[in-house]
Amino acid sequence: MKKRNFIICIGLFLIIGIGTALLFNVEDMDQYTEIGRPPKIDPDYINTVIPPNIAPMNFIIKEPGTRYYVRISSSNGKEIRISSNNGKIIIPKKKWTKLLNANQGEEIYYQIYVKDEGKWHRYQTFSNRIAKEDIDSYLVYRLIDPMFVQSKIMGIYQRDVTSFHEKAILQTRALNACYNCHSFCNKKPDKMMMHIRGSSKAAGTIIIQNGTIKKVNTTTEFNKNPGAYRSWHPSGKVIAFSVNIVRQFFHAVGYTQEGYDKMSDIILYKIDSNMVTTCPAIASPRFMETYPEWSPDGRYLYYCRAPQPDSSSLFEEMYNKIMYDLMRISYDIETDSWGKPEIVLSHKKTGLSVTQPRISPDGKYLACAMTKWGTFAIHRPGGDIYLLNLRTGEFYKADVNSDRPESYNSWSSNSRWLVFSSKMRDNVCTRPYFTYIDDKGKAHKPFILPQKDPTFYDTFIITYNVPELVDGPIQVSGQEIIKTALADGNKQKAVLDPKIDVDALTNATMKVEKEANYIFQ
Repeated sequence: MKKRNFIICIGLFLIIGIGTALLFNVEDMDQYTEIGRPPKIDPDYINTVIPPNIAPMNFIIKEPGTRYYVRISSSNGKEIRISSNNGKIIIPKKKWTKLLNANQGEEIYYQIYVKDEGKWHRYQTFSNRIAKEDIDSYLVYRLIDPMFVQSKIMGIYQRDVTSFHEKAILQTRALNACYNCHSFCNKKPDKMMMHIRGSSKAAGTIIIQNGTIKKVNTTTEFNKNPGAYRSWHPSGKVIAFSVNIVRQFFHAVGYTQEGYDKMSDIILYKIDSNMVTTCPAIASPRFMETYPEWSPDGRYLYYCRAPQPDSSSLFEEMYNKIMYDLMRISYDIETDSWGKPEIVLSHKKTGLSVTQPRISPDGKYLACAMTKWGTFAIHRPGGDIYLLNLRTGEFYKADVNSDRPESYNSWSSNSRWLVFSSKMRDNVCTRPYFTYIDDKGKAHKPFILPQKDPTFYDTFIITYNVPELVDGPIQVSGQEIIKTALADGNKQKAVLDPKIDVDALTNATMKVEKEANYIFQ
């Protein structure tokens, strides 16, 4: 028996050895023609900065040929060699991880050979730089049909960006409802909220804290609609919500989809006391306030603000004239007291409408989307990602934009990586792209979320929506969320802060625009 097992092992080693020899048989590769340009590859993983913990960045060589051979190397460790008959380059994960870990801060080089019509061609070597800083290990997003009017394909998913493992947290068929606005406190997956929208029994705001789940109805006699866009205070005690009435319509020609706010205000939800509060400065009927975002120290609430249109006007005739400023207001969580609104960026200065602000955890930069009008940058080609230096007031278009829409963004925990939404690939489906932000605020060439099959995005006609970086997997199961959403008595009705005079707030005529000073001159 031992002799037989030994013979079988020898046979397997011979088979593996012969297969490896055939795989890397480069019999006449020493005779090749130099091609004076890099090869065309898809996705475009050329001359960018990549995280040292990213999944293998597989690609397909878009050059005609019958054989393809790739060498991937860096300063330290063994080079990776890959042979292919169809141009798909699938990089072994263990070898890739080992090579990246051994060369943080170094260049990684790709040397590509293609055999066509019996002759080998060597393309110009290209490289990427391996950053020293990791990216957060998980990306949470919503998958939805590109038009998302009534989607039967919708769900909240999490993806391990260090591998190709994706897991559904909640899908449409589970509750037959719309899921949106998932958010995390300080990039921690154990403090999460999401909204289940609609009139079904499951509707409400789901809040997850350290393994416990509760469902809240944030509507009160002041805010008749539930909280939508949101931001956790870094203390984890308060969530700022915008309360929006959103409308959408479709043009017959051109860039067809359009969305706008008919009204919006900002409220705070205090988790422990189950209380909603606000103040006239951020809930005035004279303005539409939306997209709240806390500063990392919790001392300021940033938001976007535009004048409330005259209700006698036909809104569809003026939606493309509404411009939002970037504002902030101080807040003391201990005394529950507010300061006065300040203008951070005015549309009069930028010539653009500011939307979806997100501040880096180190407090140095604010990333936002700017567009020609309104707050839905993803609906028009003029939507781009901008960066604002919060120390100097300098704002500039990031070097990540295309001639197609760029929109929603999320920072990594170490403030070195930014994920944003873009239609740059096909102008139909939004995809998550990553960019490295160096210590001088420069955004480097973006790259798309890697997939195991490099042709994945050619056939996956679904949109990635609201990409959020978090530093670990969500541990609460979808079944637990469903149970909480459906159970009778689980939904807590928020109470309105007794200090608020609803009539006075509703009829407020504060000229807050005259009280607002520029924080940057």
